[in-house]
Amino acid sequence: MKKLYFILSLICLSFSLNVHSQDGWFWLNPLPQGNYLTDAEYAGNNIVYVSGYGGTMMKSTDNGVSFSVMQNKECGESIIFINELTGFSNSTNGILKTTNGGNNWRYIPAPVDSVMGYHSNNLIYGIRNDEVFLSMDLGESWNSSLIAYLDEFLSFIYFIDQNTGYCSGFRTNTNVCSIYKTTNSGLNWNSINTSLKYNIPNMYFFDQQKGLALILSSRSLLIKTSNGCLTWDTISAIPFIPQKLIFFDNNTGYIKGPYSIVTTTDSGLNWNTVNTTHNTFLKNLNEGIGFDIEKTNFFYRTTNQGTTWYSITNGIYDNFTSVTFLNQLTGFISGKNKIYKTTNRGINWTDYYLGLDSIAGPFVDELTFIDNNTGYAAINPGKIAKTTNCGLNWNIYYIGQNYSSPVISFPSADTGYLVTYEGFFYKTINGGVNWIYMERLLHGAFQDLKFVNNITGFASASGSYGGIGKILKTTNRGNSWTVTQLDSIMVVQELFCTEDNYIYAAGYKYSSKGVIYRSTDYGLSWSYNIFPSSIFSIHFPTTGIGYAASSNNSIYKTTNRGDNWYRTYCINASNSESLYFTDSITGYGAGFNGQIIKTTTGGGVLISVEPQSYIVPHTFTLFQNYPNPFNPSTKIKFDIPKAMNASLKIYDILGREVSVIVNDFLIPGTYSFDFDGSNFSSGVYFYVLTGEGFVESRRMVLIK
Repeated sequence: MKKLYFILSLICLSFSLNVHSQDGWFWLNPLPQGNYLTDAEYAGNNIVYVSGYGGTMMKSTDNGVSFSVMQNKECGESIIFINELTGFSNSTNGILKTTNGGNNWRYIPAPVDSVMGYHSNNLIYGIRNDEVFLSMDLGESWNSSLIAYLDEFLSFIYFIDQNTGYCSGFRTNTNVCSIYKTTNSGLNWNSINTSLKYNIPNMYFFDQQKGLALILSSRSLLIKTSNGCLTWDTISAIPFIPQKLIFFDNNTGYIKGPYSIVTTTDSGLNWNTVNTTHNTFLKNLNEGIGFDIEKTNFFYRTTNQGTTWYSITNGIYDNFTSVTFLNQLTGFISGKNKIYKTTNRGINWTDYYLGLDSIAGPFVDELTFIDNNTGYAAINPGKIAKTTNCGLNWNIYYIGQNYSSPVISFPSADTGYLVTYEGFFYKTINGGVNWIYMERLLHGAFQDLKFVNNITGFASASGSYGGIGKILKTTNRGNSWTVTQLDSIMVVQELFCTEDNYIYAAGYKYSSKGVIYRSTDYGLSWSYNIFPSSIFSIHFPTTGIGYAASSNNSIYKTTNRGDNWYRTYCINASNSESLYFTDSITGYGAGFNGQIIKTTTGGGVLISVEPQSYIVPHTFTLFQNYPNPFNPSTKIKFDIPKAMNASLKIYDILGREVSVIVNDFLIPGTYSFDFDGSNFSSGVYFYVLTGEGFVESRRMVLIK
């Protein structure tokens, strides 16, 4: 049996931090993906990599004409590839490394959080906390090479060859740039006296004597040296704040800015300004990839130095605030002055223009349908749109004032209620054509309104900074209201009422902790759950199963009416402003920047929301599951002593991976997970916990 444990440990170590298809969410819009893009890297032979927020990694094998989204979630925002297969990305207290072209990433504990550069395919280097670190074995081990003075900041390092390198810094007490040189692979560094003011954020050397550098002072300058940094001459001013100085060979190169570049074909003596209108990453002076400055998740390709751009991203760009579906096929999403409709499960969307243009909007903040034909849209500011033919036409009705961000609730065909952000409460009894002003409820920030029938309703009001969230309840058609203060929530984003009269209030504290309040007695009393990040939307497709949208690649799920919530990994790195599920496992999320995501598996693998204890353990521990043997569920518990990427996986008796319980970045704490073996056959299984330099496995038996 010990031999089997050893084999399983080797299997687990050989796997990198993997993401599996059962994670459950995929992009509908834009395509190929919708996260904010941050970096691009050409790796030779027509291979291009693009990275972004939330572990986004895309790869092109046709020189950027088309891209596929790679199924991983570990890649950081910055990437650097030393060849077609081997690359590095940023992480926390270490780096991520791939040796198979980004298909898998392995976390390596390191004194740096990212790789700044490389040389000769084995030397890589980085800076952290004003200390230079070098690795001679592609990141597997690291050594300190140069430590800054107390009043000095180290900002850039560049190696000309395996032995010779330069490092630049800045001394705060004198405002003078500091430059160091090594000729023995970083074993020793010699200081070079310079009178340069301010900082050098980037350098490039043609040989050991001749080089260029960017300097940031009262203006951005390009300077050159011909004697190994002893003296410098100014070549030209840079018309933007430079980000990188890149050369393809000793003649051609470019300086990259946030939305402009300058190029050279004569070793930097002369420069040509190119206004690309995109955040540009070049393969050569003609070909490159560009990220849209405003549409941060849209990107393009150029073959003529940025004069013309060809779109790689396809889809709608709008700020979506609400999503709802009438059935499995037909749904609606709201945007700026438009309502979008799909009749094929979100694959395609048709936009319906409302004709209310203005500089600041208007925005459709909320959609609700009372049957398959009749629906309403709340428009900011102060208007209501109504359709009676399933969204083909919309009529506009005015509330009476241009109040901001109205929210609506229609418990029946004719009767509807409305409250504005400022708290002005209205009622309609003729299907939204006319609105009767009732009263001002509170001087608060009202976010949502839900009437469960024509008589009983709830409204949510957020507190000002440091204030307390409030739930208002009426049992007499809005003629009077009772107020309940929710001490642990400040912004109540959304309300949801289930058919069994459970009431949920979702939002966040100003500390960005998410909160979901729940009432099981129609609002008389409330309990709550705390989440690591803000909650923006909540939806229950059944009385027991519910979902809540958050940021940081998180959507939470409950299967017991909110008694417990578990995290599911979500591809959207920001957040979905609205969630809607057509059944217990099929759902949609919509957010800003045209982001539409979908799941058909209920969100995928469930992960514990938070550690069971905030007492930091001293060691890694994988506890024996309980009960054991079990049928069909058992609890698995483990300790993590520090923040790290960790995985908990299930293997069968033959060593085959059958389930991924956790594959995520975890904070220190004690975690527990309820493993459900309903879909597995009786037999012996092993669960394996993998962390930084830690692998442990335990045996469990499923008996049916």
